Amino acid sequence: MKTTPASFSFLPIIRRSLRWQLGITALATGLACGQTESEKPAADANAVEQLGEMTVVASADASADGLIEAYAGGQVARGGRLGILGTQDYMETPFTLTSYTEELIENQQAQSVGDVLLNDPAVRVSRGFGNFQQNYIVRGLPVYSDDMTYNGLYGLLPRQHLAAELVERVEVFRGANAFLNGAAPGGSSLGGTVNVLPKRAGADPLMELTTGIQTGGQLYGAVDLSRRFANDGFGVRLNGVLRDGDTAVDGESVSLGMVALGLDWRGEKLRVSADIGYQDLRRDATQPSITMGAGIPVLPAPAASKSVAQPWTFADEKDFFGVLRAEYDLNDNWTAWAAIGGRDG
Repeated sequence: MKTTPASFSFLPIIRRSLRWQLGITALATGLACGQTESEKPAADANAVEQLGEMTVVASADASADGLIEAYAGGQVARGGRLGILGTQDYMETPFTLTSYTEELIENQQAQSVGDVLLNDPAVRVSRGFGNFQQNYIVRGLPVYSDDMTYNGLYGLLPRQHLAAELVERVEVFRGANAFLNGAAPGGSSLGGTVNVLPKRAGADPLMELTTGIQTGGQLYGAVDLSRRFANDGFGVRLNGVLRDGDTAVDGESVSLGMVALGLDWRGEKLRVSADIGYQDLRRDATQPSITMGAGIPVLPAPAASKSVAQPWTFADEKDFFGVLRAEYDLNDNWTAWAAIGGRDG
């Protein structure tokens, strides 16, 4: 099924989707306050004033200043995107927002967005009914994995699982989500939502190669490359990952291939970006959710290495997705942006 801006479906399962959004974001401005100051000697006309250093971090956010900086330790950022309100500092909004950084994802060796969300005490990670889809419970209400937003747009991400290697930040918003981000196409995200920011090329060239092996014999390899060109105006970032083999659970295996390309161009007032991704995921005998009925005594839990899945169960998913975004600063306080994206899978 293919959906367009003129005709779209509210079914929980969306096989093919095309989403577009057009908006104007007002950035908050502070009030000027008067201050009395004692008279100072006149400055020397020939003196050179030394300005403080300013660092702009490449970002997928609608902000000329880039990503909001992280708190000390680098695990959580000071703010993030709040839908039509744009990028805001956490302490300057009436909503609850937590933004987990790439550094936390790497330090914890997270394999999926669900692994990152395990850090949040207000979020529970579960699975869908009769499938292997990750399902996030925010304030007691579900957020389907394909109802997450990708750089602010709904309906673009793979349904079952999203590899963490393509993620710059995972932003968890708790509150009146439809008011700020619009209604989710799958009908979830009533108590909050999760926004995923794709990676961008930083100021310094990057070339990382990661290899490993996990319990059960599963092999892993990932590459992360980035560089900026044309006086740092144009940036390219490429991420790829391969994961294949048995897990620590008897009879369970996972095969994952993912590649993501992020392109961005920065001008004085105009910023344009494109993010394209492909993910191929195969799961065999993955452990399902088990729900006990009323009146049934809780059975002793089996050993963690023992499988409770049927050996013939599997999930095979291939997704091609992307988003194109443009932002223009009308003045110091107003930014206009337009974005369009789609998914085939």
